[in-house]
Amino acid sequence: MSSQGRIDTMTATINAQSQKKRTQPYSLSTPRGGTTGTGSSSAPRSEQRSIRGIGASKTGDDNHDTSDANTDRILAAIVTLSTKINQDILVLSDNLHQEIADFTEKVDQDIATLSNKTDEDVTSIANKIDLQFNTVSNKVNQLIETFEQNWSHQAGGPAPAQTNPGCTLPSLKQVDHMISPQAIRNIPGTWATDQLPPIVNGAQNVKAAQLYTTLVKTAGKHARERLHILVLHNIKNNPEATVPCIKRLLHRLANYCGDGTQDLDFSAYWPTTPLALRLRIAYIRREAVRIFQSLQSGGGGGNIWSRVNKQLHKLRVEGPLYTSAFYRLVYNQDTEWFDGTGFFSDFNPEFDFALPSEDKIREEMERLEEAGEDMEE
Repeated sequence: MSSQGRIDTMTATINAQSQKKRTQPYSLSTPRGGTTGTGSSSAPRSEQRSIRGIGASKTGDDNHDTSDANTDRILAAIVTLSTKINQDILVLSDNLHQEIADFTEKVDQDIATLSNKTDEDVTSIANKIDLQFNTVSNKVNQLIETFEQNWSHQAGGPAPAQTNPGCTLPSLKQVDHMISPQAIRNIPGTWATDQLPPIVNGAQNVKAAQLYTTLVKTAGKHARERLHILVLHNIKNNPEATVPCIKRLLHRLANYCGDGTQDLDFSAYWPTTPLALRLRIAYIRREAVRIFQSLQSGGGGGNIWSRVNKQLHKLRVEGPLYTSAFYRLVYNQDTEWFDGTGFFSDFNPEFDFALPSEDKIREEMERLEEAGEDMEE
């Protein structure tokens, strides 16, 4: 074979081998596994798989980075919101504390104002009650004197002796009966018209009449309560001060009633007081001291005017001589115990301030009867 022939044969062989090594196009007849032959034919597919894997891996990392960024933004927003809420709570708490403090201060001021106003009202009412009491008391005294004078003149007897209003000590029912509207209308002159509730067309104003009766009863009630307090001067509220004697006590009562004795001392006023007044004031002080002593020892005091009314009823039943003996004993003991120089604290807590016994009263009755004395002498 010539040289040219050998060259052609070698060229054909190389081309044939080259065609075997070249990748064939994919077709239905191509096996799925594929004939790889040498490792050089599988290199592109591995590279492709590697490339696809790298692409997928890069996509997952991008998604993870995006999720982390969103989480960070949410956490940052939560922190910001929490900080703002804390600040708002602090501001609200400060405002609330300030409002509470302002409200508390205002309440304290209102309470203080109300307390001061209450004290002023109480003082004003007390002054008005005292003024009303003195006014009504003076009117009642005038009424009683006028009524007694007219009653005596109508009965044909002499006018009764002028006595201090504190002497008679009538019960509230007796006072109400003595100064009833019907009795007052019988008084001559215009006094009844000026003092009683008006009558229009023959009809009496019921409300005004009720108010009139209430004022009379209230005046009598306050007068008795005040008298109870006055006779305990330096006994109840100031036991370490000297207890006034009966002379000073009567002068004190007269000054309180405002009967024109302010310019007189107790010595000058004493001769103007009737004996009946002295005796009965001494008796009232005895009852007041007995109740006060009972309360101090833990017992029940009772109502002083209930005791007085009961004793007055007994005296009326027993008669004038018994009454004179009773009052004399009480008066003599009062002047002995309260001479104006002693203190109530000097008395033993067990000291007996009881009223005179029946035996003592009977003995005094015999003495008075033998001496020919009576209470008014």
